Amino acid sequence: MRILFITPYVPSLIRVRPFNLIKSLSTMHEISLVSLLVEGYEQAMVKEVEQYCVSVDLVPLPKWQAYANCLQALPTLTPLRVAYYRSPAFVERIKEVIHKQNIDVVHGELIKVVPALKAVLAGEKIPVLYDSVDCISWFLEQALETTRNPLKKAFLYSELQKMRRYDRRTLVNFDQVIITAAHDGDYLGRLTGQPENIQVVSNCVDTDYFTPWTGPRQANSLVFCAKLDYFPNAQAIIYFCENILPLLWQQHSDVRLTIVGNNPPQAVRALASDERITVTGYVPDIRPYLGAASVALAPLLVAAGTQFKILEALAMSMPTVTTRRCCYALGAQDGVHLLVADEPQAHANAIMKLLDDPQLAQRLGKAGRQFVTEHYSWTSTANTLNSLYTSIVTAPRREGLAVDLAIS
Repeated sequence: MRILFITPYVPSLIRVRPFNLIKSLSTMHEISLVSLLVEGYEQAMVKEVEQYCVSVDLVPLPKWQAYANCLQALPTLTPLRVAYYRSPAFVERIKEVIHKQNIDVVHGELIKVVPALKAVLAGEKIPVLYDSVDCISWFLEQALETTRNPLKKAFLYSELQKMRRYDRRTLVNFDQVIITAAHDGDYLGRLTGQPENIQVVSNCVDTDYFTPWTGPRQANSLVFCAKLDYFPNAQAIIYFCENILPLLWQQHSDVRLTIVGNNPPQAVRALASDERITVTGYVPDIRPYLGAASVALAPLLVAAGTQFKILEALAMSMPTVTTRRCCYALGAQDGVHLLVADEPQAHANAIMKLLDDPQLAQRLGKAGRQFVTEHYSWTSTANTLNSLYTSIVTAPRREGLAVDLAIS
């Protein structure tokens, strides 16, 4: 089968889900990729994914164009995270590749590419699988709940109403919708009124790449690995440093924190003004940072879907502390595979428990590794997708797939 992946960024070891899906599916199918190129640094990452593709096309999206898109969308009903990524050149390249590569099925990832997918549906008779990954409406609802700034709250409320409407009006157009977690799928199904067309296809982890660390670990060291240009990750680590880390320092003044991830905003970089906190920025390989720490962190206040940062830490047998909301979709058990705590003092206590009890840390690390190897395999995920592709390619087109071009 000839499959076209459409993504708003270059799949890579940072953009884990599409990278591993393409890698796994390439053993069964011919994969083509058309991706937007928004950040210049992503150009160097193409070599990671192109070995699994028969063709790779990148379409630059200048920042000025993205910002102009948002300005034009402000008085409309289009959510800004959708408007930002609109690109006529992107749509044209997708259509060219569909014909040049004789594509059988299109796989689009994230709400950011929905305008392009709609253009494909309007002009091409080809089945489309849409990977929502998370439910953005649910994500915005959480963000609204945890934000105190009145201006941010007003903005989030407006975006939430737009996104709910957008989900309802557009997602019914696709032959198949997939998502990473059952809770997000239930929420999205209620919005669209078509829960039967939504299937959970979980995030997974490459357990051959993320293996238990055999090198030394630094005592009393914490690590947070995440894409720091993603607001919930930046929000989480700032909250941690302001509300939880001081409680830890009251008992363990020598605790060190390393924050690893690309494009940290200024508020995160500023945390390194304390000599006990290191902000690395982008690193080509997070494993040495994860492995050398005593405890891995995932203190997210806003979370949707299955969190890669937890899966990767558990795969490396890292004792991990997270929040209930961040762990919700994973299925891991508090006290068995990791520790879960929400309130600042409880979160600090959980970390101190691991720092003070190496046997507990080792036991959780071993159980966490076993958990992900048993439940989160990319091979099984690729097999599920393979069945879905076959189903929508061979099935008659569903009635009611007429595209509402007014919603873009």
